[in-house]
Amino acid sequence: MAGEAELLYERRGATAVITFNRPQAHNAMTFAMYEALHAHCDEIDADDDIRVLVLRGAGGRAFVSGTDIRQFLDFDSGKTGVEYEADIDRYVGRLDRLCKPAIAMVEGYAVGAGLSIASACDLRVCTPDAQFGLPIARTLGNCLSMAGYARLAAILGEARAKDIVFTARMLGAEEARAAGLVSAVVPAEHIDDHVGR
Repeated sequence: MAGEAELLYERRGATAVITFNRPQAHNAMTFAMYEALHAHCDEIDADDDIRVLVLRGAGGRAFVSGTDIRQFLDFDSGKTGVEYEADIDRYVGRLDRLCKPAIAMVEGYAVGAGLSIASACDLRVCTPDAQFGLPIARTLGNCLSMAGYARLAAILGEARAKDIVFTARMLGAEEARAAGLVSAVVPAEHIDDHVGR
C-alpha cells in the first residue's frame, strides 16, 4: 500500500482500491484526503493495466460520513462556503470523469460528501445496514453545487432527490436499491467477493 495514512491506495491485479481510512471519525474527509483522491484518479487513468476502481471505507461502519466538520472552522463568509463547493466539484467531478469504471462499496453511512462520492461512481453495492443521505438541511445549512444535485437527480429522479435534500431523511439499503441508487445489497461477509467478481 502507498499514499497517505488517511487515504490508502493499493493495486490488486487489474483493480485499484482506495480506502477512506479514518474509521475513528466515520471516514470523514479532510482536504488532504480529497486531494489524494483526485491525484489517484489521475494515476488510475494513466495506467492502462488498471481496469476498475473500488472505493471503500475502513472499519465497516461508514463509507464516508461527509467532510470533517473541523475543515469548516476557518470559514468566515458565505463566499467561503461557495468556494468550498467549487472545490468539492473539482474533487468529485474528477472521480465522475474517471475513464475506468468505479464501484462504491458502501458499508454503513454514506452521507453528505460520502453520498456525493458514491453518486460519482458507476455502480454502488452496499450492506444491509447502509444508510444514504444529505443531512445538510439539519446540520450546517449549506447546499450542494448544481453538479452535485444534477448527479443525484440523474440517479434518483428529481422528486426523490428533492425529498432527501429538503427533509434530510436517510435512505436505508432496501429503499436505495428500489430507487436505483444501489445495484445490490449484500451481507457484509460476502461483499468483498461480490464486488471482486
